[in-house]
Amino acid sequence: MCVPTVVPPVPPFRNNNKRNSFKSIIDIVNTVVEFYLTKVIRPALVLHDNFYDRLNIGIRASLDGCSDFIPKWFTANFITYARTVLLIPCLTLLAQGYHVLPSAIVVLVNFGDYLDGVVARFWVDIKKEKDARYGNKQRCISHEADFDSSEIPQYFTSWVLNHRDGTYGGFIDAICDKAFVIPCWIYLLSTVKSFDSMMIAEYVTLWCLICTEIASGCIRFKAFYLTSGVVPPIVKGLNFTSSAVKADEIGKVKQLFEMAGTALFILPRFRTIGLVILSSAIPLAYESVRRKITNRVMYVEAKVDVMNYKTQRFWKQVKGLGSKLIVGIPSEKHSASMVLNVSASDSVDYVLTMAPNKVSLEFLDEIGAHYIVSNAAQSSVMEEVAIAKRCLVIGDDDVAQQMEVKGQKHD
Repeated sequence: MCVPTVVPPVPPFRNNNKRNSFKSIIDIVNTVVEFYLTKVIRPALVLHDNFYDRLNIGIRASLDGCSDFIPKWFTANFITYARTVLLIPCLTLLAQGYHVLPSAIVVLVNFGDYLDGVVARFWVDIKKEKDARYGNKQRCISHEADFDSSEIPQYFTSWVLNHRDGTYGGFIDAICDKAFVIPCWIYLLSTVKSFDSMMIAEYVTLWCLICTEIASGCIRFKAFYLTSGVVPPIVKGLNFTSSAVKADEIGKVKQLFEMAGTALFILPRFRTIGLVILSSAIPLAYESVRRKITNRVMYVEAKVDVMNYKTQRFWKQVKGLGSKLIVGIPSEKHSASMVLNVSASDSVDYVLTMAPNKVSLEFLDEIGAHYIVSNAAQSSVMEEVAIAKRCLVIGDDDVAQQMEVKGQKHD
């Protein structure tokens, strides 16, 4: 049987002056945004963290003090849904010409965003205490070591379901934030009356935020429902974000600016101040979307005859490090069944048959791959690849780091 070679497309930005020009513009924008993050936002994080650390401590102390009286339905998801429903009275009051009450509702929703995080951690700690007390075992099994030969559970969750259960709270929290604030911004567009430079600034600011938050929500939906079910490995010695400000820090300040700006924008006397704060959130919203759109192609070699769970787990980990996964099948392993087995994996985007036994920089560039990843140091990787820091090794501790070059120590 003749199996055609499936080669991933050449990166579209090659030998394309228009795309190179567009990329140059994006690079300039990214540089400006990064300067804004490090010089303006990062100092503000100190005040933000100090205030909300004290707030979280106070709320947690209150929860611990009355833990016996807190009903089980008072969960983080309940708070998230409840504050999202407040959109109805908020828009209704705005339509009736009220300003103070809708502004207060926006502030209350923002407070609920911090409250649900504290409540989530509260119930997690309660569950850990119960599990430790009664010796509850984990239900998700991803390693042979997880099995207890004397007591194998009758049923347990799959990798995907377990991962979704663990990340659902954060996912729905972010989606509900957008489900509340985007309709508010759309309504506020109708309140722009004057025909001057202020009108243009208000339209541009609101539309920029609406578009970026809708894009962010769509990306989150796709990422959540296409999850591989395996947590990506921790990357050591390599910063994929290329930024001094962490993603969660950007999210905190962005949320504060958007909510505080919206609350003030609703009030006629403070509309200008609210506009300034909302404008300050635009670079943060842009950066949040940019970090979710990764263009990082990973390459692995299929050098095993059996597609067992270890191979599948490894591929899922690699896919979690990038946006695309190419699996190359060397000539000695090439067969119809091998190609079909690799193609059947939901983690694989491209299958490359008749792959070279020695992976070089030229080969990685030809297929558009940024990194080759292995679960052990492989002699099939040329030394030039390791020197160029384009080979990652995932250890048994689920930590990914650059392959060490002979005669050199890894940082």
